[in-house]
Amino acid sequence: MKNYDIERILKPAFKLFLTYNYEAVTTTKLEEETGLTRGAIFFKHKTKEALFKAVIDNYIISFQSGSSRIQAESLKEFIELFLNGVEMRMKELQQLGITNLSRGYFNLLYQAVQYYPSFSDIITDIFNNTINEWESIISKAKESGEIKPTCDVHSTALKFRYSYSGMSFEYSFNKRLDINKLRELFDKYYEEIKN
Repeated sequence: MKNYDIERILKPAFKLFLTYNYEAVTTTKLEEETGLTRGAIFFKHKTKEALFKAVIDNYIISFQSGSSRIQAESLKEFIELFLNGVEMRMKELQQLGITNLSRGYFNLLYQAVQYYPSFSDIITDIFNNTINEWESIISKAKESGEIKPTCDVHSTALKFRYSYSGMSFEYSFNKRLDINKLRELFDKYYEEIKN
């Protein structure tokens, strides 16, 4: 198919899967959201399941994997880059016109566990890598003297990581993550451990 643009299908499909449960995303809804025929929609990904998997690969796995490769010289810089990445992602998702981003995102993760074979293992590995990355930068900060030598690397990594995921989850019930409150909390954690 000439000038085939997969983003023209994946982005609207992502919006639909964020908004509705997997079962409720029909071919008719996909046609309405993309403005394309079912033949064009299923040209590359032949089934709804294959399209769903492509959406998860492109918008969840790729993003989550990418967020665990932050290059920073200090823990302070790492925190700033991490928060900037979260804020940028939230702005990208807002452009889709989703009312409650956090709720849609968590719902999509739960659906992926159900409809994407091996997603649980993939996302668990990504989450573990993220904790390892936090531990690595905290260890370097400890070695360089940026933070106190008494700082426990593992528990500090968990504190940062789970504060983010916990706040994201709780805010999903009525609005979206308040990045400013998360930033204040991370700044407070940093001030407690800096040398």
